[in-house]
Amino acid sequence: MRSIISIVCLMLLFPCVISAARLHLEVPPGSSEIYLLSPGTAPVLKHLQGQMDLALGQLATRYRIDLLSAQRDRARETVQQKQQAYTAMLASLRKQYLGSITLSVLSTETEISPSSSALGDVAFFYAVKNNSDRIITDITYKPKIGGVTLPTTSSLVLEFIHPLTLKSGLAPGETLSNQGHEPEDFSFFIGELSREEISQIKSEIQGGFALEIMDMHFAQRKGYKDQTRVLGFEEAFTAQLQPLQRSITEALARQKADSAAYEKAYRDYSQDRDAQLSTFRNSLEDLKKSSVRYHARLDEKNRCMLADIAAGTYIVYAPSVQGQALFKEITVHDKRQKLMLTTMVKDPFTP
Repeated sequence: MRSIISIVCLMLLFPCVISAARLHLEVPPGSSEIYLLSPGTAPVLKHLQGQMDLALGQLATRYRIDLLSAQRDRARETVQQKQQAYTAMLASLRKQYLGSITLSVLSTETEISPSSSALGDVAFFYAVKNNSDRIITDITYKPKIGGVTLPTTSSLVLEFIHPLTLKSGLAPGETLSNQGHEPEDFSFFIGELSREEISQIKSEIQGGFALEIMDMHFAQRKGYKDQTRVLGFEEAFTAQLQPLQRSITEALARQKADSAAYEKAYRDYSQDRDAQLSTFRNSLEDLKKSSVRYHARLDEKNRCMLADIAAGTYIVYAPSVQGQALFKEITVHDKRQKLMLTTMVKDPFTP
């Protein structure tokens, strides 16, 4: 590569000298030095950059970077698709079974006295029927009056325990009621309700009380509370969800393997790429040094004057600390000449 630079520079570095000229230059801020380079510098730079791009492309092909990257991305997408399918299946089961409970509020007593207490109290009797094919042990619910959700300290749970046998669980098709026994009760924060909400609650307190079912649990058999294992949706529906869980596990293993293959290939590729870039930088530095015809330092106003310049074509090069550079071809005539150059580009001597 250096031999190519030397040959081209010998051919282009020494244009025919007509007579001496004086050149005044003004460039954008950010540079401290300015160079006049041989006009043949630009085509040599283009040639070197083309060779480097070709070498890096061949290196990426050799290490199969694009192929392994695509495989890794597909594996990641597959995992996402499997997880979305699992989430959709679980959501479908939840919607089906949460809607399988018929719950009726038989009567309610509500005390709301914002002036005397920060808490409101609700007691209610209910009747419930299990229309599903599973034993349901309890539901988690939000209490509402007239569409206003009552703010409580924690989630409220309604346990289905038979008041006479004290056994937990509501079997398929079974009904249960606490009518004639102890009512369900809870307290809520009045202070978290607006005046409008309190007025709405008071106006709809008779007949407007309802329970919004948020979650539920299951059991494999009915029994006493401490002797019954309570199952969430994922445990209760293992048979339906397990195939999707297995496919997620397999997809994650494939993603891990594909990611590892890509990372190893990219490490090896990066080592060779860095070695080639180092050689490329050295070539650029050699070219820059051999191409310099004239050099000057810029003053505080980003100006300089070069005297005794041979008339001809040059490239004005002024690097800046931001990785930009002035790189502009000019023609110097055999007289005094003043130029203001403003266009900055990426420094062509910086890979």
